[in-house]
Amino acid sequence: MDRVPRSRRRTVLAGVGTLLGAGCLGADRTPAATEADWQMYGRDPGRTRFVPDADIPRDGVEIAWSRSVGASEWFPPVVANGTVYCQYANGLFVVDAETGDGDVSNTYGGFGRGAGPMAFASTTVYRDGVLLVPYGNVIAGYAAEPDGWPESVSGLGEGRVRWWIDDEGVSTSPPGGLGSDAAWLGAPVVTDEGIVSLHPWGTVSAVAADDGGEHWRYGLAAANPDDEYSLVPVGHVVDTATGTVVVKGRVLGGPVFVGLDLADGTREWTVGEGRTPEWRVEAGDSMAARDGAVYTVGWAESDSRRAVRIRELDAATGDHGWTRLLERGSHVGLAVDETNVYHVGVIEAEDGADPIAVAAIDREDGGVRWTKTVDDTPGSVLTEEGPPPTVAGDLLLVPGSLGLHALATADGGRLWTFTETVGTAGGGETERAALTPAVVAGDRIVIGTTLMLYGLG
Repeated sequence: MDRVPRSRRRTVLAGVGTLLGAGCLGADRTPAATEADWQMYGRDPGRTRFVPDADIPRDGVEIAWSRSVGASEWFPPVVANGTVYCQYANGLFVVDAETGDGDVSNTYGGFGRGAGPMAFASTTVYRDGVLLVPYGNVIAGYAAEPDGWPESVSGLGEGRVRWWIDDEGVSTSPPGGLGSDAAWLGAPVVTDEGIVSLHPWGTVSAVAADDGGEHWRYGLAAANPDDEYSLVPVGHVVDTATGTVVVKGRVLGGPVFVGLDLADGTREWTVGEGRTPEWRVEAGDSMAARDGAVYTVGWAESDSRRAVRIRELDAATGDHGWTRLLERGSHVGLAVDETNVYHVGVIEAEDGADPIAVAAIDREDGGVRWTKTVDDTPGSVLTEEGPPPTVAGDLLLVPGSLGLHALATADGGRLWTFTETVGTAGGGETERAALTPAVVAGDRIVIGTTLMLYGLG
């Protein structure tokens, strides 16, 4: 471990520079986030996917509204101030979370294509906030006013863009690096201090939502413990309890973690196992942070079995806590509540119909509280194998190819499965697969499925 002496925490100065775009309304018109919001991929800065006060029925859900499409390819929805923003293959839904009323902007050109998960940030000078869309190494900040989206958006939606940022700075026109396969790495984290982004080319930045103005930038090359091989970024989370940005990377497949001060971007610590054959880093959605702890997933391989290794790290110091091995053929996602880390993976089966496997792991000591197998496969390839789970009150919501499964967090017992069928080209019917995480906002579950966006209640 390479630890840097911790500097005293200080508040980020949120000074606003030159404002880009129209619609300045004054600092008294701040659109504040609400407890019901799901502002970013993973819901909160730690990507815990935990909604503590959700009241989801234990005996099943009903369809409150639905919107059909001709081609799925959903990106994960976000919900802000009662509005759902959800991009699919040919358009952007901007609809009311309670009723489903609203428009879809048909998209032509690059808008939302080759992009990662969107996020929403409140602003101090615009009434509507800003809708963040990561395009590889570049993030665009769009005017988010629900009633302001036109029937169609061409090009990159330049008429709605307030600013662009990349690993070098902010601009009013799109810089290079758009549409990278690594766009998911840059899924922005929205905090009270600003927007924290991981740029696939190796820079972490924190900027203001109003104008993309820089708070700080950090080049990960400075934290690389290896003199020969590059540190490749994999993902990032923010632990708000300690004010730490935790970045995950790899060097020749071995994991490296870097802790940065959320306030000023100074490096606090580096933990690197480097070039190790014993386990390799898991790319994509494989971290969560809560209450001073970071949970990360990697692979442990031997001649006799393939397993995921879930490890706890101290967010303030990088020190290792407990480690838990689970025999799994693949990793799907994590969710974290007050007591448990929930891991969803896949068990390799001889017939090839690899079922979903769920484990509840005690956050205190890493002990396995329960494990369950769901006779279904993940719904789509969002992470390595499918959309991650959501903890809603005392329910764990697990998307699958047959629909959305609800398990009891106490013991893993299956309570219900929401599923509907859709016609096939051959004249038959098949279940609509759950293609996005279950986004819980208020008394609604918003989820994208095969050719349908649902609001469940």
